[in-house]
Amino acid sequence: MIANMKRDKILKVSEALDTTPAYLMGWEEEKKIISLDNVYQIGLKRFPMLGEVACGKPLYTNEDRESYIMAGTDIKADFCLNAKGDSMINARILNGDIVFIKKQDMVENGEIAAVVVNNDSEATLKRFFYYAEKSMVILKAENPAFEDLIFTNEELKDFHILGKAIAFQSDVK
Repeated sequence: MIANMKRDKILKVSEALDTTPAYLMGWEEEKKIISLDNVYQIGLKRFPMLGEVACGKPLYTNEDRESYIMAGTDIKADFCLNAKGDSMINARILNGDIVFIKKQDMVENGEIAAVVVNNDSEATLKRFFYYAEKSMVILKAENPAFEDLIFTNEELKDFHILGKAIAFQSDVK
């Protein structure tokens, strides 16, 4: 039916459909991407889900390197963890949220970090404070119902920082 249309009509139909007359005639494959002013393309990236992190009492670490979470490419993280517990609720990190972590060995005071404690057997998500003059680290919950975790002197050997929490993803509840 298109073959019997006049050229000016084919041109008008192609403009209305935001394509080319050659595509309508079947002479070439569609190459043009339809763009709308109110629709934005979202770039996605796969983030490895390494397991759970406690938002409460430290939780036994169990890495799961077979799961991935799809999220926007604007998140500059290396991996993600599933938050368990309610110690970080005042930071708006809730039980079941996905927390995106940028891998780094140290964080600034006051930043939220994923920390492995008790000789690499348990992981927790807390606000980090380091006091070099006292050889002390305090991990603070964002919920007043939870006590600080304090590490001093030799105990500092029993933990390490996995990285800085930079974003989270939450379901509407």
